[in-house]
Amino acid sequence: MVRGYVQELSSVGRRLPQRRSFERRTTWIDAELVVHGRSQRIIIQDISRGGMKLKNAFGLMPGDTIGVELLSGRRLEGTVAWSVTPYTGVAFDEPLAEDDSLLEKRRSRGPN
Repeated sequence: MVRGYVQELSSVGRRLPQRRSFERRTTWIDAELVVHGRSQRIIIQDISRGGMKLKNAFGLMPGDTIGVELLSGRRLEGTVAWSVTPYTGVAFDEPLAEDDSLLEKRRSRGPN
């Protein structure tokens, strides 16, 4: 018989180091992913100057080079950093400009 146990480690005072260099913005942008000669509909769930998190992108592996085309026709290029279904992290080949329109925080519209 095999026995095992689980020990809970205290998380007080322990934080994982942040590897992000840029602030993220939560989004919900419909787009098309192009990789390995195929395309699929995806959602950009968050974005920063350095990369983005995609939802519903399948069949990707770290190191894959991808293109994401927005409905506006703009194309973003990057490399898959990680992938855990249904999410994928992508590092941009070149960081977005600080004033890129994708990074603008949308103001909520109040009553007229």
